[in-house]
Amino acid sequence: MSSEQIENTEPATEENLALEVDTNPFDENPPKRLSPPHPVIVDGIRGTAAVACFGTYSTRIGLQLEEEHPELGSDFRTKYFTFTEPGMVSWGHEGKSFQIQKILD
Repeated sequence: MSSEQIENTEPATEENLALEVDTNPFDENPPKRLSPPHPVIVDGIRGTAAVACFGTYSTRIGLQLEEEHPELGSDFRTKYFTFTEPGMVSWGHEGKSFQIQKILD
């Protein structure tokens, strides 16, 4: 499914995918539960995504996709990422990238 088939999307950014409630090892009173990830489309595949620490020491991006992505699989997480522009994520050390759109309510 392409992002053009869903009317209410915007290019994803690190800011608009950030979890409202996150945790890291420095939290004295960590939350019992993280906020839910955001609905997205990654290279035409629906799923959810979030940018957060997820209880670790560094920020990372995490994806859960409804179908297998040829490079990312269905469950992907990395701390080696950057948004090169809204809607475009470069990841790893080999210059790989994916397109990501946030689905709006």
